[in-house]
Amino acid sequence: MSKFTSITVIMVVVVSIALMAGYVLHLPEVTPERTSIWLKVYYDFINEFYRPQWLSRSDIPSYPQSAHITGIPWISHSEPFCASTCLQMISYRYGINKSIGYFNFIMGFTYGAWLLEADSVYFIPGSDPFIGYINASKVLGFKYHLLVTNDKDLFLDACCYYVSQGNPIVLPVDASTLYGSEGFSPHFELMVGYNADYFYIYEPVEAKSRFSYGELGKAFPKDVVAKAVSIFSKDLGLPWKYALIYFTKSGEPREELKEMLVWVGNLQIGAVYYGSAIGSKAIERLANLTSAGKIDMETYNWSMGMAYVSRLSNSIFLRSYFHNNSLVLKASHELEEAAMLYHQILELTQGGLTLSEKTQVVDLLLQAAPHEAKAGELLIEAGGFTP
Repeated sequence: MSKFTSITVIMVVVVSIALMAGYVLHLPEVTPERTSIWLKVYYDFINEFYRPQWLSRSDIPSYPQSAHITGIPWISHSEPFCASTCLQMISYRYGINKSIGYFNFIMGFTYGAWLLEADSVYFIPGSDPFIGYINASKVLGFKYHLLVTNDKDLFLDACCYYVSQGNPIVLPVDASTLYGSEGFSPHFELMVGYNADYFYIYEPVEAKSRFSYGELGKAFPKDVVAKAVSIFSKDLGLPWKYALIYFTKSGEPREELKEMLVWVGNLQIGAVYYGSAIGSKAIERLANLTSAGKIDMETYNWSMGMAYVSRLSNSIFLRSYFHNNSLVLKASHELEEAAMLYHQILELTQGGLTLSEKTQVVDLLLQAAPHEAKAGELLIEAGGFTP
């Protein structure tokens, strides 16, 4: 099994265990030795693949009462590409002026899929942004830093300190908490400034796209931001309450992306493990659950909309960036075919599903899954990987 395939399988394990983990690892007295084996597997995965660094008070010197980073554009897209857009903004600072499709690709952010089965069914047509940041850093010549703590005051101080040092910070947040709406909405924001009471944040997803310099950003009370970060961690079962991500330059970006073709190809194909599914297997599982009537329609409509937008965007990027690679061009076509099927599903699911429409949706999903898998196979072959 290649390292790419093995990590893909491990990601399925993480999805399964995250659903069970809940909030238990937030408790200071809980250690891997005192939890069940499945929880220890999850904890070990997070430590090995997310590479968290636990903050201590001695890590954070004094900092000024206010600061704001200049030289970074506020970029937002109407498409829900939050994590990759944050990285796009940071990269502009270092002269890396690439399209959002490029950042989606090097992160694998809009490739593959997760199907999460808990109290409700959630289908997410994308992959783990934390691992995506690590992989993208290698391409961009960045060093990735994930700093975590269970101490709210230490978290707030760390945010201020690193911004005062000129480091824009990616914050994993629950957008519902941040904006005062209902439900859980995992999201990524870019913090670029602060004062005594507020954090200033560049929102990466807006109805109208933007690209501008010199903006202050949206002001959010510090306590609200901290709460939004803690709920993100809690609801995803992460072993910390607060986290921040920043990047430093460690080398030069590379243009050769063949290794990434193999990575995203495996994300596309996916696997089934411990009762959960990713990639094309998640789409097959979604079809079965749709047939059984176990789908929340509001979430379902969002998922299909994201699947349509992301597959179309991925297809356009691959066709442009790898225009001389016939295998990638074929993969691009497969993704475009899948996108059109998701668009048909969207048209059917507006306002609910009749029995006849549900049958059509199941059929369309079962048509889309082979296109997703075939795209993955072609991308792996284009990357030059042989088992």
